[in-house]
Amino acid sequence: MTDSSGKTKLTFGFLNRFYVPSTGDTLSAYHTGLSLLKQAEQTGLTTGWVAQHHFHTETGALPSPLVWLAHAAQHTRHIRLGTAVVILPLEPALRLAEDAAVLDVLSDGRLELGLGKGFDAESFDHFNIPIEDRNKRYDDHIVTLTNALAGENIIDDLVLSPPVPELVHKIWESSRNSRAIAERGNGLILAPQPPDKSSHSPLIEQYLNTWYSQNPQKPVRIAFMRAIIPGADKKTVETEIGSDILRYVRRFIPEASANNLQTYLRNTGVLWGHPDEIIQDLSQDSTLGSISHFAAQVQTFSTHADQASHRLRLYTEQIAPAINSLFGGA
Repeated sequence: MTDSSGKTKLTFGFLNRFYVPSTGDTLSAYHTGLSLLKQAEQTGLTTGWVAQHHFHTETGALPSPLVWLAHAAQHTRHIRLGTAVVILPLEPALRLAEDAAVLDVLSDGRLELGLGKGFDAESFDHFNIPIEDRNKRYDDHIVTLTNALAGENIIDDLVLSPPVPELVHKIWESSRNSRAIAERGNGLILAPQPPDKSSHSPLIEQYLNTWYSQNPQKPVRIAFMRAIIPGADKKTVETEIGSDILRYVRRFIPEASANNLQTYLRNTGVLWGHPDEIIQDLSQDSTLGSISHFAAQVQTFSTHADQASHRLRLYTEQIAPAINSLFGGA
């Protein structure tokens, strides 16, 4: 999105990963997700993003994001509906194109189609797809998907129905190969980096150099997804989410201790504490000057509905305006 001067305008959204303690809580999570999406729309956020998880991996309860978004489209009017992300190597590309096309039509063109390669070996195993094939499958599938959405012949004179050629310009990718993303003219989704790759700067630089050489007249599309957990102060928030963070970290570090909680929070890209503390931390991140969209995740594993709504309100009313003040003119 651009402003009247032609500059990229910074927009804001939120990300829901549909975390639930058990699969028995799934329906409640779907209802809460719709309530949060309506709140986001009412308070001026531009996009509600949802994540895909198969088989309740990472406690995520939404394996079919396009189905849920089709439901959400009937209960909202103008907020954009994004996937962050659909695991493309696990999807039949033409079926995904058809489902995305129908959703885009039903939502009056509000779909933002975010794609990723996936990393959860368990999901690939259950789909009987070797995880080592994910890169090739991704590259093949994105060509098939993009060509179908663009209206190119699939076989003989058969083309995608319904036609949605504008959806080609609303594809996003989460990948470290940011040069290829820019070459395809797609948006770049940035997620928190692992500790050994703490800066997004190389990815952004690579993307921008390629983008401007190939798409000089088009506004840049870079979305930054970040866990934002606002509360009274850091200690209060640590009490609220500490056990959730340790549960997650112990998947990779079985001996993880509460004594190192703040280190784990930083290493997983979480910003927490009073809104003023979060704003101060964000002000130090120079990479935000290059983005076009910022989306916050406000929930962890055991967050209840009232907590999520309160955090979303703090993000919308205090943190997002501050980020816009700091970086919105970039």
